[in-house]
Amino acid sequence: MILSPKGQGIINAVLILALIIGNSIFQVMCIPTLWAMIVLSICFVCTMVYPILLERQKCIAMVSFLCGVAFCVYLYCVLFLEMMNFVGVALIPFFGLGILVYIPHFLSIQLLLKNVIRPKRKKSRLYFGLGVALSLLLIPISGQKYKNGISAIRDFERSGYQTLERSYMTEKILGMHFIYHTRFCEFDGWRPPKHDPILVIGMWTNGRIDPLHVSLEERVALYKKFFPENKIKFECSCASAYSESYHSDRLWNE
Repeated sequence: MILSPKGQGIINAVLILALIIGNSIFQVMCIPTLWAMIVLSICFVCTMVYPILLERQKCIAMVSFLCGVAFCVYLYCVLFLEMMNFVGVALIPFFGLGILVYIPHFLSIQLLLKNVIRPKRKKSRLYFGLGVALSLLLIPISGQKYKNGISAIRDFERSGYQTLERSYMTEKILGMHFIYHTRFCEFDGWRPPKHDPILVIGMWTNGRIDPLHVSLEERVALYKKFFPENKIKFECSCASAYSESYHSDRLWNE
């Protein structure tokens, strides 16, 4: 049963459910932005059903392609965890919490094994590679968007914070550290509720520069001024273990 395609799908579903529950209790990837949520949902579903669908000739192209995308998503998760990849080992004795850290590792290796190293059909390699190639395009796109955002923020500083070019990335940069997090929460210094991979990858490819040199309180004030239509505080911090400290933080009383 465990080695059958159906059994493998069930195991993957259980692991993904564990990830979702773990994230809702202990803040890890937070709440993905809408586009990231859609991609992540597709990847989760693909990971649960691909062992069965790869048995069907007609599904090879679509399934292996999505497996390539999912592989990149899990690899991104591994990279985002940073030092937790090492700390996770020490957390395993504590009710097995450290095991959650290595679920993305397990799923990414499994996808690589089933589609590239030991595929049932050779065409899986091609379509898997196409999925990976398409996903990797996000790196230069994010990097350029963030680079443009840095330039816009520097112009913003030169204007005495009076004139801002409103764009996808300037909104993300202004919202960093209280809406959008950029590192695993233990390293980010606070617990913002939203996660946007374009922002994170953009920072990674630009030396992790935060171009806006103001206090968190000033950042909130500037965000409210230039993006008054957007929420700055959310119903929860995305993790129940930190909700009380999130809601009672003095930042919201400024």
